[in-house]
Amino acid sequence: MKHFVFCKKIMRLAPIVLFTIIVACHPVRQASQPTPETKTLEILAVNDMHAAIDNFPRFAFMVDSLRALYPDMLLVSAGDNQTGNPVNDQYREKGMPMIALMDAVKFDVSAVGNHEFDSKPQGFAKNTQSATFDFVGTNTVLPEGGGYHIKPYSIISTKNGIRIVFVSLLNINEGGIPDCHPDNVKGFSFRDPYATAKEFLYLADSAHVFVFLNHMGFEEDVALAGQLPAGKADLIIGGHSHTRVDKEQLHNGILITQAERKLKYATLIKLTLKDNKVETKTMQLLTVGNKGKERLDIRAMVNQFSNNPQLKETIAEATADFTSYEQLGYLMVDGIRAAAGADIALANPGGVRIDHLDKGNVSVMDIYTMDPFGNEMVLFKLTGHELKALHLAAFTIDDSSAIYPSGIKSKYLLTEKGVLTDIQFFTTDGNPLEMDKTYTVVMNNYMASVYKYDHKDKGQGLFRTTAEGIIDYLRNLKKIPDYREEKRVELVKTGK
Repeated sequence: MKHFVFCKKIMRLAPIVLFTIIVACHPVRQASQPTPETKTLEILAVNDMHAAIDNFPRFAFMVDSLRALYPDMLLVSAGDNQTGNPVNDQYREKGMPMIALMDAVKFDVSAVGNHEFDSKPQGFAKNTQSATFDFVGTNTVLPEGGGYHIKPYSIISTKNGIRIVFVSLLNINEGGIPDCHPDNVKGFSFRDPYATAKEFLYLADSAHVFVFLNHMGFEEDVALAGQLPAGKADLIIGGHSHTRVDKEQLHNGILITQAERKLKYATLIKLTLKDNKVETKTMQLLTVGNKGKERLDIRAMVNQFSNNPQLKETIAEATADFTSYEQLGYLMVDGIRAAAGADIALANPGGVRIDHLDKGNVSVMDIYTMDPFGNEMVLFKLTGHELKALHLAAFTIDDSSAIYPSGIKSKYLLTEKGVLTDIQFFTTDGNPLEMDKTYTVVMNNYMASVYKYDHKDKGQGLFRTTAEGIIDYLRNLKKIPDYREEKRVELVKTGK
């Protein structure tokens, strides 16, 4: 009642006084704070697909299913889309089946891996022109007038307003080029990836998410993360080392992923942003493979590409399973030694691309899968001393792996830490090789170009590929013997 009387009295006061009293009589309301806006970004990442086109129908179905859940999801590759399947590698336009399939599934960005160059300069240029997605090579300097559609970086804005920058660093070897045939990168130059990374960090200032889409290897990506200023990069999607990363790897606050090779897996990456700043980063490794529901139009494309009777021709019969790279390496060098009529044949460990071949019929496709690079056979006249110099030089280049020989056996002497101190050679019946004698030695022209060692003979190209030599050898051999007990290389730690 008293409150009612008081209110009647104040109604008679002047308006300005009345307003002041009314305001004072009401509790003051705090200004509402804007709620931070939360957004999510999903990225599906693969790497080192190596022309695994048989997995694409299943992969395409998975991509479509994920896009139904995450409409703004980006699809990216960390490079080495090419090389590994004769259907793709022996196609009339080398590498074009992979480009067509990646276009059909709607990739957004791909790194340039070392095996992108296997299509040779003109083929690689055409592949980049045909792609509807961006190829990115940040530390790759392009030849003038080559027609390569490769960007130093790619910027994508999603429909929900997230701006993402992709830069891509390619590993270079001691020769200053990627791990490919030197002829395939003539006119290109390659900058130091670590220095290049720091030069392009300025792009982070104009983006909400900064991604390295690298083809350097997992350990190299970890090293890069440790060198970057805190908070500049959010994510490294890697390739090259074929590492299977199946749980979160955070280094210096940066999430690092990789999904092995050949479309066995894909990585689903989820980032949460608040006020356009990345707050959380998670990943999930998904199994792809070639079993399960498929996208039918992609299956039809794969079947059309695979319709090549020449590749299906049976050329020999394997009398036993091959179960390692080493066993298949020995088969390869036996083939090229016979095809070249040489005393000795050598194959670099990276030149053998499969580690298993089933007992039974062996086809042309099997050989091109084993040896997909199209490298020419080259014949040298080398002394035993020159042969030793070659092996010593190769050991470092081939990541401390031994060369596969035919016509000789070799013993590598190593310290406890794996440092190579000497190599000894023996004939096939176990006698020491005569080091002053000159031998005819056949190898692929990648080895001839990359291994730097002292030798007099410049070599003679035989105008036939190593794969063609192996195919001819097997056609004549018909029955392939059992290699499971074959040992031609011995690595011995001396303890020094």
